[in-house]
Amino acid sequence: MTLRHFRLITRAIPVVLVAGLMAGACGSSAKKDTADAAKPSSPSSTTVDPAFQGVIDKAKQEGSATIYSSQGTDQLNDLAKRFQAKYGVKVDVLRDVDANVEAKTNVEHDSKKGVADVVVVSDKSFVDAKGQAGYFVPATGPAFGNPAYNKSQNVTPNGSFVVSAAVFALGWNTQTVPNGMKSYQDLLDPKLKGKVGVPDPAVSPSIVDFYLYLQEENGPEFVSKLAGQKPQIFPSVLTEAQNLTSGQIAGATAVQALSDEKANGAPVDFMVPSPAWGARFYASVTAVAPHPNAAQLLADFLLTQDGQEAISRKAGSALPNTTGAVTDISKVRVPDPAKLTPDAVAKFRAEFKQLFT
Repeated sequence: MTLRHFRLITRAIPVVLVAGLMAGACGSSAKKDTADAAKPSSPSSTTVDPAFQGVIDKAKQEGSATIYSSQGTDQLNDLAKRFQAKYGVKVDVLRDVDANVEAKTNVEHDSKKGVADVVVVSDKSFVDAKGQAGYFVPATGPAFGNPAYNKSQNVTPNGSFVVSAAVFALGWNTQTVPNGMKSYQDLLDPKLKGKVGVPDPAVSPSIVDFYLYLQEENGPEFVSKLAGQKPQIFPSVLTEAQNLTSGQIAGATAVQALSDEKANGAPVDFMVPSPAWGARFYASVTAVAPHPNAAQLLADFLLTQDGQEAISRKAGSALPNTTGAVTDISKVRVPDPAKLTPDAVAKFRAEFKQLFT
């Protein structure tokens, strides 16, 4: 099978995505540590269901919650700050790649000595398998009843739930491409030969899936045509963005949302196509959570407008029209976890190497 006819779709987004490819996707603006979180805000006058009010009261007695997550550090710290400001409950953040979060989750469940109350990973295969094995308990709370969230589409049978999505944007240098770009097809402009950046599919199977997405959206010949541009190959979206900002390349197939760089005066701009290519993050309340009520309260808070503004900045939001998000999950391509086999990945990589080098 040739590259142009390669039509397999994705498996669940693998752990390497967060480890390397999305490094830096959370932006460069620093957030203060959760130790500097604001004091609890005044109690809301909004009526709360008595059953959930009991959860809130017990969460305040527990006093803290711990989240393990492969989402952006800045976003997680902002989430913790906002949660403590609202409820007076501290959030301890451990940010790590999927593989390490999963390993810690396994050890804690098997030993029955929980530390994490909530875990968030992009590896749906892990979420599904461990959910079926009883590692998680269903997340509940009023935010799950928000029709804008679409619970039927975003909550798994075992209660894990989509909370955000890391997405790839099309980027360009505004000094080299002053008229901007409207689609990936603009990368094929002969004037940009040798000045286009692409990610290396050898880094992760998820990047193979990104190239399949490009073919789905732009035609089966697109990747071959892209190879004809003699692009520069980068190991991560961070390095691709850095080279775009410096002018080393003029256009980039895969960068994080460059809103911070643009706001700080860098000569860059970006667009997030629809559908966007991205990796959904799944949150789960652990069955061995040492703070079970704080865990449920944090899970609910993640899906509130306040929580979404924190955790979805520069990413895909679980709710529409979220300030700071670049799209919402309804516009992020849904992967098919059954169609990207190891053999297919290896075949694509071999054909990519032949075309692009």
